[in-house]
Amino acid sequence: MIYLAFYRGEGRFFSDTLVQRITRSEFSHCELFVSALPPLPGETHRCVSAVGKTGGVCVRDITFRPGAYEFVPVPWAPSDTFERAERHLGKGYDYWGLLMTQLVNMRRHTADRWFCSKLCAKAMGLADPHTYAPGDLKRVVEEHNRTYMAAQELAETRQAAHRPRATHGAPFFPGSGIFAGGLRSARQSAASAFSHLTGSIDDGGVRATAPQRLAKRTQGLTTTRTRPAASQANNNVVRFPGRIAR
Repeated sequence: MIYLAFYRGEGRFFSDTLVQRITRSEFSHCELFVSALPPLPGETHRCVSAVGKTGGVCVRDITFRPGAYEFVPVPWAPSDTFERAERHLGKGYDYWGLLMTQLVNMRRHTADRWFCSKLCAKAMGLADPHTYAPGDLKRVVEEHNRTYMAAQELAETRQAAHRPRATHGAPFFPGSGIFAGGLRSARQSAASAFSHLTGSIDDGGVRATAPQRLAKRTQGLTTTRTRPAASQANNNVVRFPGRIAR
């Protein structure tokens, strides 16, 4: 996860107090870093930023002193945000851009030089990165976070609405529990009704007509009759009424 660490400052006039007063914010600096877990005060992380006293863009290990930093996650930032900031290592500090964008608000800056919030905004893909002071960047990132989380919740709600309905733990879709059981029950009910009406029994797909039952229909339709029983004489000749088979 990409994180931003916003620095409140230690009261140094040019690097902390002056920046805070010009930008009307409690923050005077920001750093960008990656962490698998939410960072805690007192931890040390490898950060990238643009720092005036080091001459520009640099990577350094910072121990976050309790009370001096505030952390903001950036879940929507590109996965290579840290690497994108590292591409500018060694480039100079943009004093001119800091003064012209924050002190007199003329939106002028030097393209190949950086200050902290300009570098972080550029790495995260924000438009016009030179217009952001540390406090501005924190406010915009938090607004983007709220929008991102709302979009995630909406997407999860829509996905849940389209999932197969389950009853008593069984998923409701063809070929499984509830659905298949319902089909078997319907087939059994239909077979029972057919047997009751026609005198037939459907056993495993083999249909036999019960000889002792008649399927009669009125309204002038034909009537199904059973075959007369055969009789056998002593000379092994089987006799049918009106017919002799030898």
